[in-house]
Amino acid sequence: MKKITVPEMVVRFIEDLPNEYINRAAIFLQKETQLDFARITHRLQSAIPKTEAQEKVRAFVEDWSKVDNAPAPAEMSLLITAVALALNHQRQKQSIELTWTGPKTENANLRRTDQALIELINSARKRITIVSFAVYKAKSILSALEKAARRGVEINIIIESPDASEGKIAHDTIKGLGSALKSMAKIHIWPYAKREVTPNGKHGSLHAKVAVSDQKTLYISSANLTDYAMNLNMEMGILLTGGELPAQAQNHFDELIAEGTLSELSFE
Repeated sequence: MKKITVPEMVVRFIEDLPNEYINRAAIFLQKETQLDFARITHRLQSAIPKTEAQEKVRAFVEDWSKVDNAPAPAEMSLLITAVALALNHQRQKQSIELTWTGPKTENANLRRTDQALIELINSARKRITIVSFAVYKAKSILSALEKAARRGVEINIIIESPDASEGKIAHDTIKGLGSALKSMAKIHIWPYAKREVTPNGKHGSLHAKVAVSDQKTLYISSANLTDYAMNLNMEMGILLTGGELPAQAQNHFDELIAEGTLSELSFE
């Protein structure tokens, strides 16, 4: 079994920690003079009280204790600080492109809507969340999602349903996904009971058009998952790679699902 390197160990430890906790760990280790791993574990867990971080601290110190010529605490402090700076720099690097469906112009070279969304789907290795008001005959997108599911990517689809749209969509969005994707993906809707209602009884709509891949790439567009949106309409959006916004968007939808605002459908 391949041994974990010190830089890899540090990345695993700090990659999901808030900067405040990373700084606390670095300050403690900078002042620590003894390579006493039991003491270090206890003190780090005291400095980082976040419940889900306790196991990360334990695993980090355990890996540290197994390293040949283990770095002294002050040396590990410098490593943590350096790696944190490098990760923050990488997170801040991002690219943003405009996406477009519609007539071309001479001076603006914009990404096609369907190409941008397919690129996001094809790049995913772990997880895709995709949100759309309507789904209808978007064969190239649905095919890319099916291929992603077959290579082990978790697919979460959040859509409006005919029953919950009060007649705003006439076709069956769930049927529009196709039987294969329907069986491979987790499909969520926004139930009536969770929506705000106007005084005259009108409910809000699930109108967002969003996709997130591996918390690294974020697509926001006016385009639904329809053939017209991908090929015929005027639609504009952005494709954002890197930075903190993709993870922020993913966490937002995860929370809506966890708290029950969005409900997963069962087809059993």
